[in-house]
Amino acid sequence: MKEIILGKSVKGKEIKGYYFGDETAFNKTLIVGGIHGVEPQSAKVCELYINDVKDKLFPKDCFLALIPCINPDGIELKTRGNANGVDLNRNFPSSGWRSVPLASNNAYYPGVKPASEPETQIIVNLLNKLNFKKIIAIHTNHTIQFPNPPMVNYDGEQSRELSEKLGVAIGLLSHHDIGYPTPGSLGVWIGNDLKKISVTVELDDTKNSDELYKKHGIMFEVGILG
Repeated sequence: MKEIILGKSVKGKEIKGYYFGDETAFNKTLIVGGIHGVEPQSAKVCELYINDVKDKLFPKDCFLALIPCINPDGIELKTRGNANGVDLNRNFPSSGWRSVPLASNNAYYPGVKPASEPETQIIVNLLNKLNFKKIIAIHTNHTIQFPNPPMVNYDGEQSRELSEKLGVAIGLLSHHDIGYPTPGSLGVWIGNDLKKISVTVELDDTKNSDELYKKHGIMFEVGILG
């Protein structure tokens, strides 16, 4: 395992990434947690995985870049968005990015322009640097305005197979429709625009991180090997 400082948040907090395996491997995976500050379990389950595997042999011919918490300011502030009030999952440079927040709710504020935020730029730069085969975002189904059940959501038909594998492994429904529009989301940008495998795992927000990791921690192994 190698720890990397990928950049800093709006408030200057270091954002760390953890590299596992062979960076030259074809089977490259990026996993991102902590995109929304009101979903701290998504970051903590990533940290639990790191603690589990940091001293173990990593699967051959695989590479993982894991960012446990891309939004440390939001976690500290207990806000969906970052310190600028931007919903990072509406700030990616997808073709459908919109400048107006969904349903005029500022919790979904997309920023002044696509990839305006330093946290978003970290992921954009990482994707430009490393040719990932697949990207997995980990969330919890924390409700701001649009509720959805825990599920494995995917963008693009090329993502269906991995989504279904993950769904079976962790006991959640796999579905292409999360139930509401997500312009500027990481999933839409990766799956619909870049045509890469893009899966979003929405865990149960009512459970704590230990419960979620115990029940669904296999998602890391399945996602990396898938």
